[in-house]
Amino acid sequence: GGDASAVDLTNVADISCGYKVCVARRTDSSAVAWGDSLYGGDASAVDLTNVADISCGGRACVARKNDGSAVAWGDSLYGGDASAV
Repeated sequence: GGDASAVDLTNVADISCGYKVCVARRTDSSAVAWGDSLYGGDASAVDLTNVADISCGGRACVARKNDGSAVAWGDSLYGGDASAV
């Protein structure tokens, strides 16, 4: 995950880490990612609000939303591109 000093890690409910990336889900159902942008550290392209659960694997992360939908980001060769799902 690397340096999280620029990330707001208050009110954290869950944390998941993968290869060079971490994601924290907060108690308000928002989530924040940090680490290497190629592997999911930059989640700016996905909506990380209303998050129920988070998981990071080798080079990608996924967030299950409260409405049952999911978003994925990270290396598209390893599941980070869920645009076709």
